[in-house]
Formats: sequence, structure tokens, C-alpha cells
Amino acid sequence: MGRGRARQTDGEETMIEVHALHIGDTKVPFGQFYGGTEGEWLGLRAVASFLRDKSHYISVPIYAFLIDHPTHGRVLVDTGINWDQAHHHREYYDGPLLRAAFDEDEYQLEDGQQLVRQLARRGLAPADIDVVVLTHLHEDHLGGVRDLLGSRVIVSRKNWQARNLGIFPFRRTPSLKGVLTDPELVDFSSGPYGPFTASQDLFGDGSVVLLPTPGHAPGHLSVLINAAGWRLLCVGDTLYTVRHLASDQLRPIMLGKKAQHRQLDSINRIRDLVRATPDLLLAPGHDHTEYGPLLERAFRGTPDEADIASLRKFLAQTFDPDLTLREPSMPTFAPAVGSPLGTVEFRDRRSEVVKG
Repeated sequence: MGRGRARQTDGEETMIEVHALHIGDTKVPFGQFYGGTEGEWLGLRAVASFLRDKSHYISVPIYAFLIDHPTHGRVLVDTGINWDQAHHHREYYDGPLLRAAFDEDEYQLEDGQQLVRQLARRGLAPADIDVVVLTHLHEDHLGGVRDLLGSRVIVSRKNWQARNLGIFPFRRTPSLKGVLTDPELVDFSSGPYGPFTASQDLFGDGSVVLLPTPGHAPGHLSVLINAAGWRLLCVGDTLYTVRHLASDQLRPIMLGKKAQHRQLDSINRIRDLVRATPDLLLAPGHDHTEYGPLLERAFRGTPDEADIASLRKFLAQTFDPDLTLREPSMPTFAPAVGSPLGTVEFRDRRSEVVKG
């Protein structure tokens, strides 16, 4: 595909590509994604629900995004999981607390889905990745860091100082142990950006901008890619799926009032940015609904007009102009016959069903 042109602050334009990389899948409790409006999935009760609920699992993709920038090289947003996380889970996550909290089959990863394999199919080696931006330090975003030690690795200072999963304080980023000790820390010192009171212009030309979106984890950040005809905001886990943009209707697990306040504030700022930026598209970290495959098909370089149209059609069918969800909007867990993993069905008030 041809490259898109990145908007530059000096009025010039450069060519840019983005590739959506599907790096395995993870099973999660249904309530972790959709139970945040209920008391059982708020605060400390959410920890108990996470540990207790072993019968309502769904499988969701793990996404990373490769930016091919002609001026500044190749930037990888998050790194997915690695082979040992998926296939030697018990040895990788050593210790009784981790083994009690997380199942052996937490992750699924096929050989061809490994980060190094996906890079190789694009003619790249790990050494060709110039910059790695980590939206946050949760394990399903860190697995590939060990293969990219020659890269410039960027983390928000607040997230690095917290350096844990945010959900369970005893689970300390095993993927970084002995691997990453001195990343480049950002403090969002480039000034306001739209509804965001702070930002970090990664290259100083406006083409890639880091935005603070705390809540899911302390210091969580999102990555905005500015190109001609389209812009893409990689939101990490601030939005598990694009539907979570309607935070008055759908909410994920939120631990504590401060985390809830911060995440809802981050979502509201993203909503304001969407309203103010007609050509903005969103790239959630785990969208298991129809939107995820649309992103994968669209971002295999630069999206063409048909790709953009398919994404915009989905969004127009899913959201009202005020960014509330159209019907069907209510997620329901649907058990699967012969499988421990269920699916999510979106129902309206008349119980019509759309599978996601």
C-alpha cells in the first residue's frame, strides 16, 4: 500500500504507515471488560471477583501497532506477549501468589503471531525497531520488550514509578525483570493538546504525540498518529473496545475511586478529541468485537478510502452523534457449548442479539 502523509507543525508533510499487529489472545473474566457499572467489579470487591469468577471467561485479542515513519524510523506501540508467557506460563510467572491468581492458559499465542515472526514477514528484524512506546506496564503489553533491547524504550514517569499491574500490587512486571532497567521517561512537557492539558510531542514535528490517559494504570498514556486524511489514536487499555467510549453505558473493571475518576476523565477527554477531530480513528488494545478485525484489515500500511469508509460505517452504526451507543448496547455473557470460553452478545431492550 502507499504511505500516508504525516501532518507536520512546519506545514510540510511526510509519509507514514501503520500496521496493526495481533499478537496472541488472552482470556479475561467477562466482568473485567463489562462489569464496571456494578459494585462487584469496583474497588477491592473487583479483586475478589477477578479471583473468584472462573466460569465467565471470554477471549480477547492483544494488539500492538507498528508505525513506519520515513523521517524518524519505526516506532512500536506496545509489544504483546511472548512465547514463554503463553506456553511456559507456570515457569514464567513463578511464585504461589501469581499461580493462584492467574491460570496456566491465560494466554494463547500461535507461532506465526509472535512479534519477531510478524516483523520478519514485513522484512524487518528486531534491530530495525527504533522506538518502543509502552502505553503502560501490564504483562500483556510487555512480552516483546526482551527482543527489542536495542530500541529506545519510552514509558511515562508515573507509570514507571508505579511499576506494577495496577490490579494486583504483588504482581510486579516479570517481563521487565533483568531486561529493562533504564527506560526513557516522559513527563508530558510539550504543552496542551486539544482537550488534554499536557502532551509529549515525540519527535517535535507533530506527527506522533503522546497523551496522558491515566486510570487503567497510573501514568497510562495513549499515542496519537497524525497523517493526512486520517489520524489514529492508540488508546491502550483506556478503552478495551471502541464501545467503551460510551462510558456512561459500558465500563470495565475500575479499582478505587481515584482510578475510576482518572479513567473516566481520560475517556471524556478522548470523547472530546473525537468530537473535535472528524478524521480521528481509535485503536483499542483488546477490541474483540467486529471493530478489531476491521482495524487489522485497514492498518496494513496506510488505509485506503474503502478501509476508512468501513471503519467510519461501523462507528456510525454503533454510536449516535453524541457518542452514546445505539441499540443493541447491553453486553451479555453467552456460554459456549463444549468450550470454557464464552462470547459476548449485545442485546437491545427487545432482546435482539448481535454477537461480538
